[in-house]
Amino acid sequence: MAKPDVIDGDEMGHVLGLLVHDLRNPAATITANVDFLQEVGLPDNDSVEALQDVKLAVGELRRGLDMLAWISRWLTGQVPLEAANGDAGVFLERLERADTPVPVTVEIESGGQLYARGAQVAVEVVDLLLHNTRANVAEPSATVRVFQDGGHVVIEVQDAGEAIAPELRDAAFTLEGQKALKGRLDGRYSRFVGLFAAAVVLDGVGGTIEADGETGAAVFRILLRGARPTRPPSA
Repeated sequence: MAKPDVIDGDEMGHVLGLLVHDLRNPAATITANVDFLQEVGLPDNDSVEALQDVKLAVGELRRGLDMLAWISRWLTGQVPLEAANGDAGVFLERLERADTPVPVTVEIESGGQLYARGAQVAVEVVDLLLHNTRANVAEPSATVRVFQDGGHVVIEVQDAGEAIAPELRDAAFTLEGQKALKGRLDGRYSRFVGLFAAAVVLDGVGGTIEADGETGAAVFRILLRGARPTRPPSA
């Protein structure tokens, strides 16, 4: 079969959607069986550790499928991830009490207007960036800052790793740029083309993401459009 000269984005999105649907079923089956085996117990520690490794690997697979689903919806003109408006600080302050990929410190501007369009999506994108920290920083931890800047709510994720090289920053969140990031310490490639997936899911709520910083102080910056808080209906 001849390779097509041009691949239609809409058709590719539908195909990716089918792949995601088909791959979710075996992933769910593996997870269910691992949970069962952990519940009934295994005879030795090596088996327990091996089973835990399988569970972690399947969790990563399912995370990748989520990102692939975002991309498939984006390609077909759908909103990649439905996300409620809200106070970004309220959504993100919970990270300090959650089971995050790396230890997190959250700093939230007091007195700022942090209500943003699609603010709930920030939880998913920050989680993705924390996985990037875990994969790229020797002793991983991160600081998440939330503040207002004009008409935007800004969320910065900073860690002690290499910042994305200046010459890669424009391309780092594009599909074609992922190949350039892979294999470079200062590329900060995210598994499952995660930086592209982050840009896609933010695009769905009118947000953007950019890279900044320097060695030892790498920064990912999410910008969400400010929004007016919704008022409850009058009694």
